[in-house]
Amino acid sequence: MPVPNTEENRKACLCYQCPTYMPVQGDKGFYCSLDKSDKQMTRKGCLCPNCSVWVQYGLGSVYYCFIGKAK
Repeated sequence: MPVPNTEENRKACLCYQCPTYMPVQGDKGFYCSLDKSDKQMTRKGCLCPNCSVWVQYGLGSVYYCFIGKAK
């Protein structure tokens, strides 16, 4: 299910707290809604299943930063 790009969902997003997230200038986070990262990252753990956005929209995958937005 697509995740709406809303202020409420962006505030609930856990991407910026994730161990995989790389705080590189210009990286957008909120990957399940916006798309995968265009930055080089290494998988270090995933917080997606702990995210209220993930739960609310019944998302089934993890590492949206690698696979792209939920469909």
